[in-house]
Amino acid sequence: MKLNKYAEASFADAELTPEAAAIVEKLKLQAENLFETRALLCAEAVLVTLNEAFDGSLSEEQAINLGSTFCMGVGSAGCMCGALAGGLASVGMFTGKGRLATSNAHARECGKDLHDAFVRNHKTTCCRTLTRNFKEDAAKHFAQCTMLTGNVTELAARIIIAERCGVISEKTARKPLSKAHVLGMRVGNIFRILRKKWAAGCR
Repeated sequence: MKLNKYAEASFADAELTPEAAAIVEKLKLQAENLFETRALLCAEAVLVTLNEAFDGSLSEEQAINLGSTFCMGVGSAGCMCGALAGGLASVGMFTGKGRLATSNAHARECGKDLHDAFVRNHKTTCCRTLTRNFKEDAAKHFAQCTMLTGNVTELAARIIIAERCGVISEKTARKPLSKAHVLGMRVGNIFRILRKKWAAGCR
C-alpha cells in the first residue's frame, strides 16, 4: 500500500549515468548561483539554466521574462513555489508538441512527474508553507529558496534527460557569477536606462 498518492518513483528519481549526474549537478549549482547572487529570481534562474543547457527555443531575455511572473510564489501571492513553476514551464518546453489540435497528454504527465517528485521532497508546493518557518529570518528564507531553486533544476533536468533517452548536451555551463559582478551589471543597467531617458528628453 502506498503511503500517499505521491509515493511512486519517477523519471525525476531515476538513476543517472555518472556523466549525466555530473551535468545535472552543474546545472543545479548554476541555477543556485544565479539566484544566490541575485542575478535572477527563482523561476527565472531555473528557466534560463535549463533553456540554455538543453538548447531550448527561447532567447535569454524571453526565458527571464517568462519566469518573471512566477517568482516569489507567483508575484508575492505566496501560492505555488516559483522555482517549481519555472521547472514546469521548462519541462513543458521540452516535452510538449507545440502544435494546434494535438494532444499534450505526455507533457502533462511529465509535469505531474515533476510536481510529485517535488512534493515527495518538500511535502507541499505552497510557497507560503515552504517558507513560513523563516518569516523572521531573511538569511534562512533566502537559503531555503536557493535550495529549492537548485532542487527543481535538478529534478526537471533529470526528466528532460530521460525524455532524450540519456542524450545530453555537450555545452559548457556558464561560469559562476560573483555578487560584485552582478552589482556591476545592475549599475550598468541603471546607467543605460538613465541614458535612454536623457536621450528621449533631449529630442
